[in-house]
Amino acid sequence: MSNRAIWSMRKRHEWLGKPLKPKKMKRSGRLRIGLQDALDRRASGESQAQG
Repeated sequence: MSNRAIWSMRKRHEWLGKPLKPKKMKRSGRLRIGLQDALDRRASGESQAQG
């Protein structure tokens, strides 16, 4: 029997149909890859739009 990847087969279980949860990241990790700057820009843009 071949060892096929489970994702290429028909989704037999409920949990295979659900998307994975995003991984939790610390602020330092987000800063290192530049993600925190983007989140800060988005947050400041939303606060300016409301106010």
